[in-house]
Amino acid sequence: MKETAFINQNKKKWAKFERMSNQNQSDPDELSDLFIEITDDLAYARTHYSKRSVKVYLNSLAQKSFHGIYKKKRTPFSVFFQFWTTSLPLEMYRIRKALLASFTVFVVGMLIGVVSTMDDPDFLGAVIGYEYVHMTEQNIANGEPMSVYGNNGGEIYSFVSIAQNNLRVALMAFVLGIFFSVGSAVYMFFNGIMVGAFQWFFKVRGLLLASFLTIWIHGAFEISGIIIAGAAGITLGNGFMFPGTLTRMQSLSIAAKRGAKVIIGLFPVILFAAFIEGFASRHTEWPHLIKGGIIFLSFAIMVFYFVVYPRVVANKYNFDGKVVEKPTFVEKKTFDLYKVRDVGGVFTDTFVFYRKFFHYFSKIYWFVFPTTTTCVAWFFYTHPYGGTINDWYENMSIAFGIGNGSFRWEIFSVLTFLFSLNVTSTFFAFTLAKKQEKPKKFTKAFFTYTLKNIWRVMPIIGGLLLLVRGNIWLVILTGFLMPLVLSLSFPGAFENRKLFTGIRRGLSIGKRGWASGIGVFFIFLFILGLIFFFAIGPVQDLIKMVLDWFLISTTDDYFLIINIVEACLYMVIAHFLVPVFFIAFNVLYLSTVEKEEAYGLFEKLKKFGKASKIYEDEEAL
Repeated sequence: MKETAFINQNKKKWAKFERMSNQNQSDPDELSDLFIEITDDLAYARTHYSKRSVKVYLNSLAQKSFHGIYKKKRTPFSVFFQFWTTSLPLEMYRIRKALLASFTVFVVGMLIGVVSTMDDPDFLGAVIGYEYVHMTEQNIANGEPMSVYGNNGGEIYSFVSIAQNNLRVALMAFVLGIFFSVGSAVYMFFNGIMVGAFQWFFKVRGLLLASFLTIWIHGAFEISGIIIAGAAGITLGNGFMFPGTLTRMQSLSIAAKRGAKVIIGLFPVILFAAFIEGFASRHTEWPHLIKGGIIFLSFAIMVFYFVVYPRVVANKYNFDGKVVEKPTFVEKKTFDLYKVRDVGGVFTDTFVFYRKFFHYFSKIYWFVFPTTTTCVAWFFYTHPYGGTINDWYENMSIAFGIGNGSFRWEIFSVLTFLFSLNVTSTFFAFTLAKKQEKPKKFTKAFFTYTLKNIWRVMPIIGGLLLLVRGNIWLVILTGFLMPLVLSLSFPGAFENRKLFTGIRRGLSIGKRGWASGIGVFFIFLFILGLIFFFAIGPVQDLIKMVLDWFLISTTDDYFLIINIVEACLYMVIAHFLVPVFFIAFNVLYLSTVEKEEAYGLFEKLKKFGKASKIYEDEEAL
């Protein structure tokens, strides 16, 4: 076709498309169809009129439309704007029932807190601690009932510490939802009890208005944010309990993403609440009118944005809250043991292996956890304590049998055996990954392997436990030896080598992967340390809250029980994290073997031609 005929045949269509592209009210379906035809014409022009102006014109027209339709929507500002104006409000509309449930539970808790304080004047001390109540009564006697909000250091320091605490509380309200939604509901209930009891404590002393105007000047944002975080937690739990047509893990993953979206939306709210508490709540001398105005405006903002505005956006988009969400497709693959990995690959594959084989090596926990908690309780009951709540290091020292500088061999021996069982069971998981099949008599094979190979692990575990007695610098120095030390037991347990042959093999492979091993050690030491303390915080607070509720006025061993429970918590979390450390070095060991000996490559070459043609073609891809 000649160029003039091509232009005459399509120029009306091009003119129409150009005109519609410049209009805001164009029919999107018609515009989309025209855009497809324009790109087809451009392809034809590039083939037949590559040096003519019509190609330049069509290319310009298509580029302009493409950038206008797609590129503009992908700017960071537009994504940010769309999140706050559409995405988050629609998500709040979807969880409106969970929000109502969270609010209702919190209000019921407040009422119970009020009634309980009316019936028992000492109830508040049982809830939030007698020391805090005594301090507040002293402030009231001095004529400064709200001075606690002005005695927390400088404004900047107060803002940072309050923001950190509020973020932790919000995350806890969300994460506890994994316990069948009840965790978040219970957390809302106890927080409501504390707020109700605290308010009625001031009511009895004739300070209800003063306390209300001081507490809720920041509490309007803070408490509202916690209630919304509780709704996100309930959504998380509902996703786990009611998967519908999805698998439970797929449904949980989707619910977690929905809840995380809400938590991200709460960050500015929580930070602003901390800002008000740090900079405004301390000014107890402000007029009541100003305080009341701030509280009213704060509640109005929260109700409008998180309750009213979501309904407006839903009506605008005819959104009924029902969304069919498809889970991310994850192809099932066998875990490739022999593969060359860098430090990042070791990190990724460690957690892939942990997730994939957890249900195998975690079977030992049915024995390890009850035994560990029983032993820890016995350790504490046979160890003198000072009648106070210990910090985490003191409780860990007693649990490991090194409290007050003493060393107890019976405790050391028991813990060495239990942690060695844990680690040996992870080695068994590696043998399953190598065979790529589950044995018919799994329980018998599991315990036979574990008891047969535990002696290979115990010397290493014992040495690591002894490090607890040293300072942090000794631990760091030892980190440079870990790539060699942790490679000693794996050759015998995994490759079924004899003792001295396995030691030589382990030292040889460990030496070759020494540099990467140092990076793996310190990366995992840092990551697992963060996981350890992050996991401790929320769970520890919840456990202490429950124990305070039931034990503080009913037993003389309150402090001892708190210390035992916290130490058991530390030990249980440690049993979850220790396998990660050993899996990482085993993955590094196998990576070094593949790099030096190409063992996995030769195994694949042996199988080549024995599998189906289709399988080999897929492997080649």
